[in-house]
Amino acid sequence: MKKFGMMVFTLLLAACGNGTVDSPSISGFKASAAAVNSGAAVTLSWSVSNATRVVLQPGAVDVTSRNTYVVNPTATTTYTLTASSSVANVQASTSVRVYDWSKVNSALDGFVSTASSPPSGSVGGYSFLLFNSSGTLLTRAGGDHSLSTVEMLASASKLPSSSAILTLVDQGKLNLDTPIATYLHNAGDPITWPSDKAAITMRMLLAHTSGLPGLADNQPNCLNQPAASTLQQCAQDIANATLVSQPGAEFNYGGADYQVAGYVATLLSGAGSWQAFFNAAIAAPLGGIPSYSYGNPALVSNPRIAGGADSNVTDYATILRMVQGGGKFNGKQVLSATSINALQSNEIDGLPNTFNPFPASAANSYPGYGLGLFISAPALYQPSPGPEFSDPGLFGAAPWFDNGLNYGAVILINQDTTTGLDMWNAVRPLIIQQLTGSTS
Repeated sequence: MKKFGMMVFTLLLAACGNGTVDSPSISGFKASAAAVNSGAAVTLSWSVSNATRVVLQPGAVDVTSRNTYVVNPTATTTYTLTASSSVANVQASTSVRVYDWSKVNSALDGFVSTASSPPSGSVGGYSFLLFNSSGTLLTRAGGDHSLSTVEMLASASKLPSSSAILTLVDQGKLNLDTPIATYLHNAGDPITWPSDKAAITMRMLLAHTSGLPGLADNQPNCLNQPAASTLQQCAQDIANATLVSQPGAEFNYGGADYQVAGYVATLLSGAGSWQAFFNAAIAAPLGGIPSYSYGNPALVSNPRIAGGADSNVTDYATILRMVQGGGKFNGKQVLSATSINALQSNEIDGLPNTFNPFPASAANSYPGYGLGLFISAPALYQPSPGPEFSDPGLFGAAPWFDNGLNYGAVILINQDTTTGLDMWNAVRPLIIQQLTGSTS
């Protein structure tokens, strides 16, 4: 009997771990986002063991029976989880930073003038949208603008146009390095493409290295005749123009390149018009961008591919989000990763820069160019690792994105390039401060 009792006592001790109780532990306490807009939902998650009670601060919320909890911070907050047992208390903390866009708002509003014709450096109004990989971070409009105001994009049309053309590469209908003469010939030579231009490729057209006349040259008049010509006739007029350099020899920014590129793309796609092609290639896969247009197709027979589009800020930002997001938007792959890389690869490294659209004081700040995108000098976007890309326009449209911080923004105004750049330069460091948590 004594042996039996001692055996039971020994087994009970073993079952109780020799009378010891393990201390509680917390692992993996984290927030679903490190930084958010005020009031946005953030999920806190964790794993706790050996605790009889778990409390979340601030608020002394009892979360003993949970491993997640949703918070909506309105200010930067440190959350502390305390796990308790009869032998010990343990804690873990995580912080969520809340963005403060007030300085960005003030900087933008500072450009608004009440003058009937605001001078350069000021605007009658603006619309603005900022986004990152999680979605829209900030929208704002000032002066005589709203978020639905449609503005002339001018050269900010190039990135959307180039993106549409690259869908043909993804479909196997176009090779960027095949001379376009090949595609024209295969289409039955609808225009006469001369032998001195036989080496021109789609890559050269989209990178402004084709040798065709640029903005500083005598470009064909058809580029300013959206209703008095056709895209085909304009492409022929450009084909008849004299080269200003040998194909591939220099960077010479202008509109002739993209007019020919748009005509070839329309041929290859089989679409009845450039707008129909663009709608099928870009607008429809993005779920519709109704304000984005190259003009009323009933009136515009020769849309300016490089600089004739209009848009509101939301629809343009949708295109920019797709490009910055690796070609994907709302889970749909609109452009392949290969085509996105092509858009962003510097095509003019080492080439003479005959003409670019920037004021002389800013020209050196945008030393690279891809297929519709300028590449910024790193000094502009420090301390982001970058790179940064943009597609500014004559009337001040300033769309840009930064792959280092995975964000982008669009400013739309009706003024001039210099003012658009000034607004961009004013808000860029303020945006980067918020995204990085920097104070300087």
